Amino acid sequence: MTNEMTPEQRQTGRALAQLQKRIGRMHALRDKMNAGLARVTEANLDLALTQKKNLRALSAEYNALAQEVHCLPPLDAAAVLEDEYNYILTIGNIIETTRELKKRSKIDDDVRESITSGLVQFYEGLRGELARAAYQKEQQHKQQ
Repeated sequence: MTNEMTPEQRQTGRALAQLQKRIGRMHALRDKMNAGLARVTEANLDLALTQKKNLRALSAEYNALAQEVHCLPPLDAAAVLEDEYNYILTIGNIIETTRELKKRSKIDDDVRESITSGLVQFYEGLRGELARAAYQKEQQHKQQ
């Protein structure tokens, strides 16, 4: 008995490797976006708009990912796509809301204040999440 892989197994292996590379590129873009968005404060909310280009690139990667998940079982493929889609949708909504605030759309002052407060809370939460992740990574390195 040999350990030779069948052509189908090799093809699946290549498809999985390609999928892992795509997800790696997407996570690198997400990390870049998160780092940029973590610098946003109430005083510089429009800084979030600098991430539109990265969001477009992430969306393009997502579209390619959707074509590549065929090598995964359907439920696994759905989970991968859902996580990425939810991130893109959330950040897209944050950027669009920021854009509308910057345009000085006809928004009542109290509503504008509430929206701004919500955005600031989002960015504070993101900074906290990134700090926790960095701390956990540091602790893992110390244990090794």
